Amino acid sequence: MKLNDARKTVLLSAVMLIITAFFVGAAAAAEPAPGTETYTSYIATPEWLKANLDKVIIIDARAQSLYKGQQGHLPGAVNAEWTYFANMGGKAGDPTYGTVVDAAAMAKKIGALGIDGKKEVIVYGDGGDWGNSSWVLWILRMTGLKNARILDGGFTVWRASGGKTSNTTHTNKAVTYPNAKYDESYIVTTNWMKENVSNPDIRVVDVRGPKEYSGEIRPFGERRPGHIPGAINLPMDEVFTPDFKIIPEEELQALFAARGFNDKEQTIILYDTSGVRGAFMTMIFRLAGFKNARNYDASYQAWCADPDTEIQQGPNP
Repeated sequence: MKLNDARKTVLLSAVMLIITAFFVGAAAAAEPAPGTETYTSYIATPEWLKANLDKVIIIDARAQSLYKGQQGHLPGAVNAEWTYFANMGGKAGDPTYGTVVDAAAMAKKIGALGIDGKKEVIVYGDGGDWGNSSWVLWILRMTGLKNARILDGGFTVWRASGGKTSNTTHTNKAVTYPNAKYDESYIVTTNWMKENVSNPDIRVVDVRGPKEYSGEIRPFGERRPGHIPGAINLPMDEVFTPDFKIIPEEELQALFAARGFNDKEQTIILYDTSGVRGAFMTMIFRLAGFKNARNYDASYQAWCADPDTEIQQGPNP
């Protein structure tokens, strides 16, 4: 029996709706969830930056001595090393030493760099540092700024790619930065760690070198050598190529899976000595899809100085 024209039209419409729903659903599944980090949202290549140098705000996160050194810096870059954003009063081991300043003060510091939240920001450090650029990116994300990225490979790769440099100190006009509060999903405190370190649903990761982790060395004068009990060691060096670029995403996924990180919903706490390397690895985990990665900002220098905390020595968690 043949279908009449009306039934044909209804059937064809139904089929088209099913096909459309399929492709819309597939496209939605391919799109990352809002706020999810991707390579595009995290990393800028030297080639991209060369083509957009006059369209972005550039932050040099290296030490001032390097910014003003013989090799210079990227044209138009303003200098803000990690200590610019941190409480540096007191001494290492004090509860707030090296931690980020409060959100209101941070907004003023970010605004002083010429960042108003509208123009894209590119941050760079250099190979072999503590991941200084990602420390700044972590802060910007924590204050709600999404249009910021790091320069892959930092200053050395920029120069190797033929990028221009400058020896002229640059400043930007201070502006009002609109985000004067922190997204607490990026950070934890020592008190939070003490309350949650034994929670089996939380994984703690020490991103320092193996000898720092085991307690063989105390390169920054830590008051007690070792690591937080239960923390596994995943040194930040493992996520770099030999020329200090971030390894490809599939290699990141394989690295984390080999260390037992398979649950993208799990809360993962990263730490180092004073939070800079921890911030870098927090952003790397988020890049790999672990959206609940958080930086223990005060980090091991505060943990080991607290007489109420336990520490573990040796190569095992």
